[in-house]
Amino acid sequence: MPAAPSRLNPIFLRLYRAGILVAIAWLMHTQHRWFMAQEGSTLDPTRLRDFFPAAASLGPRDPDTGVQRVLDGSGVVLGMVAQTSPLSDKIIGYSGPTNTLIACDPQGKVIGVRVLRSDDTPDHMAEIIRHRAFFNSFKGLKLGDTTSRPKIDAVSGATLTSTAIAEGVLRRLGQPGTSLRFPDAITLEEVKAVVPEAATLTPVKDRAGILEVKDASGKVLAQVTRTSPASDAIVGYKGPADTLMVLDPTGEKLVSIRLRKSFDTKDYVADMAADSYFMSLFNGMSVQKLGTLDFKEAKVEGVSGATETSWALAEGLKRRAAQLATAAVPTPPWYTHITWKAADWGMLVVLVVSLLMTFTSLRGKRWMRWVHHALLIGYAGLFSGAMISQGLFVGWARHGVAWQSAPMLVLVAALALITPWLWRRGFYCHHYCPHGALQQVLAHRLKWQLKVPHKLGKALEQVPWLLLIFILVVAMFGLEVNVNALEPFDAWLIRVAGWGTITVAIVGLVASLFIPMAYCRYGCPTGALLKFVRYAGHGDAFGKRDVAALVLVAAAVGMLYLARM
Repeated sequence: MPAAPSRLNPIFLRLYRAGILVAIAWLMHTQHRWFMAQEGSTLDPTRLRDFFPAAASLGPRDPDTGVQRVLDGSGVVLGMVAQTSPLSDKIIGYSGPTNTLIACDPQGKVIGVRVLRSDDTPDHMAEIIRHRAFFNSFKGLKLGDTTSRPKIDAVSGATLTSTAIAEGVLRRLGQPGTSLRFPDAITLEEVKAVVPEAATLTPVKDRAGILEVKDASGKVLAQVTRTSPASDAIVGYKGPADTLMVLDPTGEKLVSIRLRKSFDTKDYVADMAADSYFMSLFNGMSVQKLGTLDFKEAKVEGVSGATETSWALAEGLKRRAAQLATAAVPTPPWYTHITWKAADWGMLVVLVVSLLMTFTSLRGKRWMRWVHHALLIGYAGLFSGAMISQGLFVGWARHGVAWQSAPMLVLVAALALITPWLWRRGFYCHHYCPHGALQQVLAHRLKWQLKVPHKLGKALEQVPWLLLIFILVVAMFGLEVNVNALEPFDAWLIRVAGWGTITVAIVGLVASLFIPMAYCRYGCPTGALLKFVRYAGHGDAFGKRDVAALVLVAAAVGMLYLARM
């Protein structure tokens, strides 16, 4: 009598197979980070000539904002540019982030936007690039504007990708911009004039334009910032001013101010700076209060003989304080970042019905199967295009899961992986995939059916596994291959589908008329991946496929080092 299988076997197999997927994903992520680090972020001035025909060189990159000045051959400032990366690196569209160039005039107003690099789906990107109105909608916005939130319409058929691009651009624009009138950064020497014990200046994380002041022992003494560029457009009598703002260690209260530079009349500036009452008038005020201060109600008066000049300085302090107050708003809970669309409610219904078909006897009722197929093909497929793919998994492995921008797609992927792993049920392939549902509808519609010889069938069944190996090679070596074109799922969004994915879809569906479920059996790498994860019950055991998976992980480690040589 054969020995009973060990109770540890099911647990071991499940953990082992999950571990294989985690290891592959981690290797892809690590390799992609290395590739990105090698690319660097240097901009060639020739790429800017659509916006600045006379562009000859670029100034240094501002460490806080990432902004660079664009110069002509004589060193004259033509405007400025900024890239959304690294701010946009964690904003995932469909399968990856996008780095976008923002071109501005010398006053910081956007004159154009262009995609520099995208790790999202090529077909979606092509649709967005064709949609010029999307890029034009950013024109006229201003760098450093933290108050306005313009409505940017997403590109139909590429909603996730276009909204991710828009979010990256708006986040970059919302950072306090660089100043062409006052380009000099805050120095330790000038801070020592107001904080004598200052020894180091360190940028405050996630608060651009603010520096932490520490003494020699590392104790935080204060925070400092300046009113420019918020004050650049505020003209006193003849010009704007830039003022140093010293805040308390928490950055919530103004301690003192010091004039850095002014383009106003020298005599007026001297009179204002010499008025100790006015220069200390706002000391001790919270940035929240200063940012909304009504000068008339608070009876704030300018310096006699330098009224316009002193008013401009006060207004600059107020505007910068308003920016600081906005940036100091507590971070909302994680779930508030999830973008839930109206169409997601319909997808939720589809998922519930699919789960009922997976776990109940409803799947045995013919009428229910037809209703279910109609939901999958019509709503999940043609309307939403909500299907998982190798392009999606590779993108998420490289850049992170898009749980904020595509919560329903993440839920679909989670159920696709968890149900076969935990409950042995083929939720995705058997009860959700719209492409599989359409193949079921087409099966046996023709009287003449093609019988695949046994040996040929066995050979064809290896194709999905070979495709998985090919996709791993593409990811580990960073090859320029559109992985989405290897599968038919993007073809369901016909407006953005490329010819590669359309061809795979048509060939697979035509084949399914003669060979039931032809694509699922002989062509689907995503189905093969889910089959690997699936625990088949007590008869399941550690086999050749599990050994091959371990060899593949070892090969991926080798490719990681080989690609770096």
